[in-house]
Amino acid sequence: MRDESSIITENFREACRPRIYASSIIGTRKYQQDSYAFIATDKGSIAVVCDGMGGLEGGEKASRTAVNVLMTDFLREVPVSSGASFFYKSAVKADQRVYRIADRNGKPLGAGTTMVSVLINGNMLHWLSVGDSKIYLIRNNAMHCLVREHNYRQMLNEHLQSGRITPEKYRQESVKADALTSFIGIGELKLIEINHQPFELLDGDVILLCSDGLYRSLKETQILAIIKDNYFDYGRAVKVLTDTALRYSKGSQDNTTAVVVNYCSEVPALF
Repeated sequence: MRDESSIITENFREACRPRIYASSIIGTRKYQQDSYAFIATDKGSIAVVCDGMGGLEGGEKASRTAVNVLMTDFLREVPVSSGASFFYKSAVKADQRVYRIADRNGKPLGAGTTMVSVLINGNMLHWLSVGDSKIYLIRNNAMHCLVREHNYRQMLNEHLQSGRITPEKYRQESVKADALTSFIGIGELKLIEINHQPFELLDGDVILLCSDGLYRSLKETQILAIIKDNYFDYGRAVKVLTDTALRYSKGSQDNTTAVVVNYCSEVPALF
């Protein structure tokens, strides 16, 4: 026979389902090239942010195509048995779909997009990253970035640390530091960041997915402060994040998207 405390614990865990909130702004750009989507079900939840590139409508098509591939695959497979396998297959498929995007004359657009996504099964978190959008975990009054930026800067840093290039060479090459070394639409996707061992979530954990329009506009301390100040209303938190990024812009603001996933919104975050 189960005692009363075990029944309360089980019921509490069943109530701990993700709540997802999002805000996206065009900034000062002419086109919105960020795309996002999320689905929360009893059999699993997913959220994704893509930041397109390719000029004019190319970036918009790229990000929207990548999001559609991932969400369609999720709906076909849910509940997902292996997060790592699911993310790998879907990212490769999205890469090929975006790579083949053409204009009205059949000419390749050369578009691409970053992609970050999280998949939650029960209390286990899986994540995917391609490009330089980011995923943060906020827990115990601290914010941790779970992924790397897949750009030339990351490669330069690794080469400098290993002694393969000199500090002088590093400085010379730094002008190209923001160039992506991996993105959806590259054609033969090789650099895909996936956690192969699922990460255990705790009650009150907050996960933030964002395009670079957010973290290049605001410091991590500012982002954390905004989320802490609004932890009873994460719908407001994401709106404040994007509004503040726009307010802090110096004449030019990139498309900016923030998606917050609260693992257990019934319980205040542990700040």
